[in-house]
Amino acid sequence: MRKSISLVLCIFVLVSVFAMPLGVSAAPIETPTDVPKVIITTRNTVNTDKYVGCSITIIDEEGGTHEVITDSDSSFKIRGNSTSSGEKKPFNIKFSGKTDVLGMGKAKKWCLLANCYEKTLIRNQMILDFARNLGLDYTPQYRVVDVYLNNRFLGSYLLTDPIEAGGTRIDIDTDGNEFVLERDARTDEETVYFETPIYNIRFGINEPEEQTAEQYSWLMDFITKAENALKKGSYSDVEKYFDIESMIDFYIVLELSKNVDINVGSTRFYIKDGLIHGGPCWDFDLSMGNCSSSYYTTYNNIYTTGLSYQGLWAETLWFKPLLKFSEFRNAVNERYLELQDDIVNLYADNVNGKNYIDATVEKYSGTISRNYKEAGWIIPKIYSTLERVPESTYEANIEYLRDWLYNRNKWLLKEWGLNSEITSNSNNYSSLNGYFIEANSDETTATQLLSDYSGLNSLYHGDKKLVGKTVVPHGSILTKGGASYMVVLKGDVVADGSTNARDYAIIKRTALKTATLNDVQIMAADINGNGAVDAQDYQIVKRHVLGSFDIYDN
Repeated sequence: MRKSISLVLCIFVLVSVFAMPLGVSAAPIETPTDVPKVIITTRNTVNTDKYVGCSITIIDEEGGTHEVITDSDSSFKIRGNSTSSGEKKPFNIKFSGKTDVLGMGKAKKWCLLANCYEKTLIRNQMILDFARNLGLDYTPQYRVVDVYLNNRFLGSYLLTDPIEAGGTRIDIDTDGNEFVLERDARTDEETVYFETPIYNIRFGINEPEEQTAEQYSWLMDFITKAENALKKGSYSDVEKYFDIESMIDFYIVLELSKNVDINVGSTRFYIKDGLIHGGPCWDFDLSMGNCSSSYYTTYNNIYTTGLSYQGLWAETLWFKPLLKFSEFRNAVNERYLELQDDIVNLYADNVNGKNYIDATVEKYSGTISRNYKEAGWIIPKIYSTLERVPESTYEANIEYLRDWLYNRNKWLLKEWGLNSEITSNSNNYSSLNGYFIEANSDETTATQLLSDYSGLNSLYHGDKKLVGKTVVPHGSILTKGGASYMVVLKGDVVADGSTNARDYAIIKRTALKTATLNDVQIMAADINGNGAVDAQDYQIVKRHVLGSFDIYDN
């Protein structure tokens, strides 16, 4: 699937990139721009071993409402595992005291994610936003920022919460029997690790950082009982140990995105109120097809189809035994269909509005462009043996991501035996951009429309269900147990099922800038399809109303 994007980025970069970029911003560092700025000055060489002293200034975006933060007694270090070896380094920040950063709540520790191996720069924030919209608790907050280190512009980063316990982070009682666990194949000397007794899953205990003997004993006993329920118990037994709703949503996030690291690191669960919960989400730069074909051969189906969007990937950890229960599998299928509008909207315009990819690239076009043009990062360059061989332009990498998500969603629907597509039995309607159906005549009744399409669950306009001889207006929604499809009726701005003098008056006022329409109304008013409501549109509607032109036949 291909969809053009309006953003054109200037990405011709002539500089070489070493351990730190050489790009320098042309504007004064302290001048606000389209995104917040994080300005760091260190007193010693930055490294991965320990924090070094620094001063930090954070300036909100132009027109922002948050006061400037200045802390001359902060500390700073390189963070991450594989990402710490990248040329564009990720960092940890530690303020001298709890600080409310850009409205994200008071805390001392913050992360700066570099997305060095991810040329679109939007995979991490896409999944964080998607998970938050699903309702997964404690999904990290973030802000897209420009980062300056010792007067060098490093590029575009995500300033985000780390995964830790705390009032504004993961709200658990670290003095009681509540924990954050990370599936981790690596070893950190400061972390306590254990292997689960039945499924042999190796976890590190993220929180609390230090456990009492009583806490550790309780945890081992609890995990043993939970896995026994998975292995030998009924589904009602399993529900005593797992928060099913969060496990379903977390599984869908991991399976849809096909995150490389699900069984290696950064995949977390937390225990709260006596239940194991899925999440929080973290680290999705190597996901959605962005990984090396030579290194990740199974992921990329190198010895079969060669298509990375195929294949179940998240049926592992505790999800594997959970999915053996028909109740859990059926709930996953039901939820996946329920989420189709949100999933589709990641890559395509639909009833939710402009798709996430285009809206995000447009919103952050300035910082994305500066990342490559000013900071010196090179789009075709491979910065890690783990990342996919990138496309040569930013736009091409965006289209790869869009196509991958489209194909992944279609593959999962088919793999799970789910069908949310609608098929027309007549020529009364035509497909428009995939998730919109354009009417070829007005005064169409609900009975006629429902007979034109097979397998529909419902037809609504707003909260009103349309049946019988009720005329179908612009903006009506068709559903088939999954994705929604919007009916587009040219000229029907007032949404009464026809194009008439009232529509003409509103479209003319809109073209003359004396009226304003919402996005759904604009779809009806933009008769000539040029993306704007102008004089030509109201002239066409005028001719239609007078009977000298039929907009449905042209």
